[in-house]
Amino acid sequence: MTTNDIIEANTGLIYSIMNENFYGVDREDLFQQGVVGLLKAYKNYHQDGNVKFSTYAFSAIFGEMYQFAVQKQIKVSKDYLRLYKNIETSRYSLAQKWGYIPSNEELAIFLEEDINKIEQAIYAGSIIVNSLDMGTTEDRSIYETIPNEEALSMDDKMIMNECLEQLNDDERKIIEYRYLKGMTQSEVALVLKKNQVTISRYEKRSIDKMQKFAA
Repeated sequence: MTTNDIIEANTGLIYSIMNENFYGVDREDLFQQGVVGLLKAYKNYHQDGNVKFSTYAFSAIFGEMYQFAVQKQIKVSKDYLRLYKNIETSRYSLAQKWGYIPSNEELAIFLEEDINKIEQAIYAGSIIVNSLDMGTTEDRSIYETIPNEEALSMDDKMIMNECLEQLNDDERKIIEYRYLKGMTQSEVALVLKKNQVTISRYEKRSIDKMQKFAA
């Protein structure tokens, strides 16, 4: 298939995602982002008979549109934000009940939602949490701000320990779990019995304290 054939065959899918989830932006610009996602999906798709292309492409198209929306500070459907909160609440409660972190598929069944919608809501919610709570520290990711312990020299480790001493117990545990043990925010939230948004805010506050102390 040519590029035009691919786009023409999936134009309805692009418009469906665009109209159901995004508003307040030039439709042509958003459509073009959807095309970018569609072509990326087509390039990476491996037809094995288990996953339809439209299902595979859904997340890629939504992802490109959402990144564009965040950059332009465009509003996204509030339904996704509400669903994201429900997902995180359900993830925590089910993990406590089942003894392990449920998969996205299990969450979709529990919440009686389509798996594509679950994954889109998680994607959208995680970006919002990161953009609101982590800020833009010199355009670097939070993982670049605090290096892995194995990459630190002895002097750096001493400075790191001094920085950690500036934090309260919860803040120190979060930093240690996140950057010294490599745990995700969801995993830390389960261990400390807090929600992911709280963990993210504590994490940002902790890093701010450490950066000010080390400055």
